[in-house]
Amino acid sequence: MTVDNGKSELVYHGRRAQRADSRQRRKAILEATLRLIVKEGIRGIRHRAVAREASVPLAATTYYFKDLSDLISDSFTYFVEQGLEETRQLQEDSFAAVRSLQAEERASGEGRKQLIQQLTRFILTHVRAQAGDRDRRLIELAFRNEALRNEQLTRAIRMANQATESVIGEFFKLLDLPDAQAAAQIVHGTILNLEYQILSGAIALDSPLLERTVTMMIRGLIPATVTVTEMAPQS
Repeated sequence: MTVDNGKSELVYHGRRAQRADSRQRRKAILEATLRLIVKEGIRGIRHRAVAREASVPLAATTYYFKDLSDLISDSFTYFVEQGLEETRQLQEDSFAAVRSLQAEERASGEGRKQLIQQLTRFILTHVRAQAGDRDRRLIELAFRNEALRNEQLTRAIRMANQATESVIGEFFKLLDLPDAQAAAQIVHGTILNLEYQILSGAIALDSPLLERTVTMMIRGLIPATVTVTEMAPQS
C-alpha cells in the first residue's frame, strides 16, 4: 500500500487490513509504537511491548508485522501522514505570498522586502509549531537516527525528505531561482537544525536568534528582483 505525498510515494510494508475493525486495530498498533518511541526510543520497540501498549493480543502485532523492520518503517509512514497538513499549510501560505504581489511590486526592492518578511514569518511559525510539539520531534529524531542502521527505514526517510524538498523546490522555481534544488536543501536543513536546537534547549522559542537566522537565510536565497513563473496550484 502506498501514500501519495507529492512527488514521492510512501510505502506501507506490513500486512494490509481490509475490514474497518482490522484497520482500526492496525492503526492502534502504529500509534502504540509511536508512544513507545517517545518513552523508550526505537530500541524499546518489541512485539510484546507494542501489544501491551496498544491493548491488543500479541498475535495481532505479529499478524500485521511479522518483521520489526516493517513495524518501524510503517510507523514512520503513519507518522509522516499525520504531519502532511502542516507542510501543506506552509506551502500554501508561501505560494500565496508570492502570487499576492503585483508585477511592479515583484520587480521592486520593496516587494522583495515584503516577501522576505512574509516568508520569515511563515517559516518561524512553522518551526515554533513543530518544535513546540516535543513528542513528535522526539519521534522524528529517533526515526532519523535509526535510519542509519535500518535500510528499509533509510528508504522511507529518503522518500519523505524528497517529498518535502520537492515542495520547497517548487516554491523557488516559482521565483525563477537558478538552483531551486540547492535552495530547498538549505531551507529544509535549516528548519531541521533549528527545531533540534530548540528541542535541545540551545535556542529558546522566542529567541531573537531564531528570527535573525531565518531572515538571513531567506535574504540570501531570494533574488534582488523577484519574477514569478505561473505554475499550476498544488493539490
